[in-house]
Parts: sequence; structure tokens; C-alpha cells
Amino acid sequence: MARQNDLLMDISILYRSTQKYYDKKLANLSLTYAQLPILIAIYEEEGISMQKIALDGGYDKGTITKNVQKLVNLGYVIVQSSIKDKRAKELYTTDKTKEVMNQIYSIRRNWWKHIIQSIPSKKIEEFSYLYEDMAENAKVFADKDDEQVQFFDHQKVDLSFYTDKVSTVLSTAGCNFRCKHCTKRNLIFLNENRMELNLEDIKNFLEKRKDIYDAVCLKEPEPLMHEELAPFLRYVKKLGYLVKIQTNGSYPDRLKSWIDQKLIDFVSLDIKNAPSYYGETIGIPNFNTDIITKSIEILKKGQIDYDITITLIKELHDTNRLKEMAGWLKGVKQVTLMSNPSTMVENYHAFDQNEMNEALHIFKAFIPNIQIKGEAYVSGREA
Repeated sequence: MARQNDLLMDISILYRSTQKYYDKKLANLSLTYAQLPILIAIYEEEGISMQKIALDGGYDKGTITKNVQKLVNLGYVIVQSSIKDKRAKELYTTDKTKEVMNQIYSIRRNWWKHIIQSIPSKKIEEFSYLYEDMAENAKVFADKDDEQVQFFDHQKVDLSFYTDKVSTVLSTAGCNFRCKHCTKRNLIFLNENRMELNLEDIKNFLEKRKDIYDAVCLKEPEPLMHEELAPFLRYVKKLGYLVKIQTNGSYPDRLKSWIDQKLIDFVSLDIKNAPSYYGETIGIPNFNTDIITKSIEILKKGQIDYDITITLIKELHDTNRLKEMAGWLKGVKQVTLMSNPSTMVENYHAFDQNEMNEALHIFKAFIPNIQIKGEAYVSGREA
């Protein structure tokens, strides 16, 4: 299965190499690779309509119209009204086309002979059937308008992510940040052969356990990227579950909308660093933290239960940045400081106990409720 990871790149190389070859060979005819399949379709089915070419080849109307017009201008094609229906247009090749078709077929045959050399004929036959099926599947899928949310990881039971709740945890894919210290890169840069989980299986799981479990949690990379998640949240709420979402805070408008619709019961907002160092931390230079501030202010209004989480990393968080972060977050209900050596990626290191205590001291000056490594602190005193 690992070989499939490169399929998209292989298809891209084959397409670009084919285009380069045909454009060079067709230059003396003033034709391009883009026009060639259309010209061949007309030549092999005189009187064909643009609609049929579009349907057979998976073209959109604009692409067909543009390329047919170019072929008309070059003198290779003529457009005539249908005898049966004057409103319908039929496409025919000219004598100019018929004079060069042997040359075009020869160009096509030579290219095919070149790319299949040294490949056994049985494999070529198998590949042809496989590729035909893939092309048909691609056409059908590309025409679909409806989008369903896709999940790529399911932790079936969790007792810690949503405090005092028995939860099941789902993860979508993708993130708009590019944090080098990210531990979920496998869900951001998805392999081609990474298949989404069966949504019906997930729904069946939830329906069978609605009287046993308390909550459904949506974790990183970034669930709020997915507008199509909302219908799933409505479904989950109808089953009676609480919903907790972990977010990086970069979608404040959607966050507020889902809170207003009562699709969420708890938000865990993951803060990456001080505003002055945010862009460098998340891999987006000149990032404007106003949208993060907007998410913070939405939560501070108290319309929903929430916490602020910060993963402290030696290479990213010095004393000045901790002070800036703490001041920025002043007024929030609760902050959880975390730093776990077992979750650090290469070249990044967790805070030791002394560094965690120093961070705790800095944050206590601004925020009454602090949690650190599972220990709760309220107004500077251990709870």
C-alpha cells in the first residue's frame, strides 16, 4: 500500500511529460495537447456534439467551447446546425484535419510505444482496465456537490480529555497552521492511501452508546476548518451527547456561530505563543493574531464553558514570551500549562519542573485559575 503514496505524483509526471511531448510534436500543426483528444473525438465520430464530448471526457462547458473555437479558427473543425434539430450544433472535421490524422495517430502511437517499453503486455492490459475504472470513479466523484465530514482517527473511549466525562474522541484532517513542533503531522499531510473512517460505522457506534457515554470530542489538527462538520454536530446533539471541541482559535466567526447554535458545550482553545512570536511559532510569518484575540474574547463572555491550553516548549517559550502571553490572556477563566517529554518531536524539548514552576509563577500574576500537569492551582494556592 505504501507505493500508492506516490500515485498522484506519478500521474502528474506522466501528464506533464505527455503534454510536453505532444506540444513539441504538434507545434508544426499549430495544435496543442489540450486540443488533441477533442479533435480525435470529432474525427472518430463526425457530427458529435460538444455536450457528448464534455460528458465522455469529463470536460466543463467552458473548456470545450474554448478549444472547439480554437480548432475552428485553425481550420480543423466546422460547426453545423443539426438537420434534426436546428438548435443543436454538430461538429465535423475539415479536409485539413483528414490530411494530418495519419501523422497525429503516428505521434500518439510512438508515445505509447515509448512509455510501455519493457512492461509486460499482461500488466499493460491490467493497468488499462484499472485506469479506466479510476477515471470513471474520478468523473463521478468530481460531479458530487454534497460534502460529508470525514474523520481519520477515532479513540473510542477517553476518560481524561473532557474532565469527569466518558468520551469518544474523533479527529478530522488538515490544519491552517504549519507548526514545526506539531505531533499530528500524519493528519495534516495525508498520504494518498489514508482512507477516511466509515461515517455510518461511527454513527452506529454513537447510537449504541448514547446511554453509556457522556460526550463526543473533536480534537486537532483543526476541526473548525470544516464547515461540513456542523450537520454532524447537530446529529450528535440530537443523540444527547455533550460536545467538546479543541481549536487553534483561527476561526472565530464559525466558533461563535456554533456556540450560538448550541452545537458545542465546551471549547479548549490551544494558544501557541505570545502575539509577537506567533507567526514564527505556527510557520506563518506576519500572522495577524487579531483573530485569536477575537476567539479569546468570545470565550471570555462566558456563554460556554472553556479552558485555554498552552504546551510549553523550551525552544519556543522564554520568560519574556511567557509574560507577554500571560498579559494577553488576562481575564480568562482558566489556563492549563502542559509540557510532556513523551510528546515532543525531534529538536524540541519539554520544560523541566523548575521551568514549569517559573511559568506558573508568571501566569499566576494575571490569571487566578491555573492547572499544571494535572495539579490545580487557584489564586496561587494548591487546590
